[in-house]
Amino acid sequence: MSDLLPSGWGRRLALAAGAGILATALVVALIAQVSHSAHVLDHLRHATPGWLVVCAAGEVIAYAGYLAGYRAMARLHGGPRLPASVALRVVALAFGAFALATAVGGLSVDFWALHEAGEPPARASARVIAFETLRWAVLALATWLAALAALLGLSRSVGTVLPVAWLVVVPACFAGGLWVSAARRRDRLGSAGARSHSWIRRAFAAAVDALVYLRILVSARSEGLRRRALGGSLLFWAGDLLCAWAALRAFGARVGVAPLLLGYATGYVSEAVPLPAGGAGGVDAAMTGGFVLAGAPLGAALLGAVTFRVFSFWLPAMVAVPSMLGARGLRDRLQEIAVRRGHA
Repeated sequence: MSDLLPSGWGRRLALAAGAGILATALVVALIAQVSHSAHVLDHLRHATPGWLVVCAAGEVIAYAGYLAGYRAMARLHGGPRLPASVALRVVALAFGAFALATAVGGLSVDFWALHEAGEPPARASARVIAFETLRWAVLALATWLAALAALLGLSRSVGTVLPVAWLVVVPACFAGGLWVSAARRRDRLGSAGARSHSWIRRAFAAAVDALVYLRILVSARSEGLRRRALGGSLLFWAGDLLCAWAALRAFGARVGVAPLLLGYATGYVSEAVPLPAGGAGGVDAAMTGGFVLAGAPLGAALLGAVTFRVFSFWLPAMVAVPSMLGARGLRDRLQEIAVRRGHA
């Protein structure tokens, strides 16, 4: 557990938070300068605070979906059955690590929890990657449909390049995933055939194993697990999108569903980059650009992006920090689960 909570983690968290706030402030100042501060202040003066309640509701929905999906993927194919209370603490601890370090830090907590619950390292890694892949696959498919609607003229135009890029890249990624995880290749490309000590080879093997887990999920006899995993992923993005839409509405910007989805997904890709403090500053700028692509004025897009990040990152991160103090107790609970599974 010491690798998750290094000595001086409180000071590191304070420094990361301070650096993140400073980076966000600099980005806001620069974009406000470009969009003329008067325009930003005008959107701020005419803000409708009531929409912030919808932002909060959207994030509650999002994290409820994440929790449901994480538990389902952990349980799939003989995995540990995590009680809701335990899974909630894992997710909270993961978000604390995300705020302290990077997105990779959050995923390492998910891995740690499954391993402590009795999963071998290779299978724990595969489950974590599988859930992340599933979530991104759901978002990618929804964005592909939005891109198609935009090109067919069924929504506000966002140009041609962006929709075409999504229409080409998404099927290519799905096709590549299906190809490497096919039955005749999975044993050779997955962890079973990864005899090399190269970290690149092991990482690729873990990705292949994760895709195999997704194939197992699709064909699983338990419809409940499949429904919770897929539904949880869909609910996560729906809640997050609701928060983004409400954040824009709070500052007078009205955007359609398809353009918002295209702009949101394009900006959200930046969160996949392992930047410190949850990508503070960089993600704010990327989301601002995404909201502008969706049709929001630059001033409203900037304020909407900052508000969205407050509800989707900063507030959850602050709530998650106390969970880091109870990490030792969480480890005991996970090890109890491992003992009951016969993996003492």
